[in-house]
Amino acid sequence: MQVTTTRFGVLEVAPESVYTFTQPIIGFQEYRRFVLLAGPSESRVYWLQSTESGELAFLLMNPRDVMPDYTVPLNPHDLSELAASTMEELEVYTLVVVPEDPAKIRTNLKAPIVINRKRHLAKQTVIDRNDYPIQYFLAGGKAGAREPRRDQSHARTNA
Repeated sequence: MQVTTTRFGVLEVAPESVYTFTQPIIGFQEYRRFVLLAGPSESRVYWLQSTESGELAFLLMNPRDVMPDYTVPLNPHDLSELAASTMEELEVYTLVVVPEDPAKIRTNLKAPIVINRKRHLAKQTVIDRNDYPIQYFLAGGKAGAREPRRDQSHARTNA
């Protein structure tokens, strides 16, 4: 199928490469089908492009690139919803926000995107941990250089 996008032009998308979200991304309830696209070469980011709206795409990263011990505690219901029996069957990504000011590039460690590539299922989940902030600033490319700030767990999301 063809998807016309604002960022990538017309994409030819194989139906088997589409991921269906069992729970929508927060704030985007009407969109459930996405394709995962590799970012620029030599980068470690991905694009999550909606197949239902060519204007909707999210930038994703592996949270372990900034926090090597990052974990997503899924309960049996969450695993079942993603047709997985263990976390090893799943990939975890976090949403990245890239404003004009590079010092404000950030990722959301509180609400990761979990993907089962084999079953083509995905969901966003919210982690109940105070040390995983909604806004973890990547400090202009020095992502691994600092621990998450504990005072950011309730920071504004529209800045």
